[in-house]
Amino acid sequence: MKEGTKVAYITHNKIERGIVKSACLDRAYVFVVYNCNNDWENYKNYTAVRTRISDLTIGWDPYLNILEANNEDI
Repeated sequence: MKEGTKVAYITHNKIERGIVKSACLDRAYVFVVYNCNNDWENYKNYTAVRTRISDLTIGWDPYLNILEANNEDI
């Protein structure tokens, strides 16, 4: 995963969209900006969270918008 990749962190009933800010040297984790007040163009100006790559889905799939809007479980 490289810098600027759009990702989603999906839990039982919550979807968090993010953008990869940087990768860790161990290649098992990346730093992801999740909450930037929808200011995605300037994501580099926000704090990132170290997240396991295996916990992420690449992209912001359109079906996530539908589930989120309807407050549905995944």
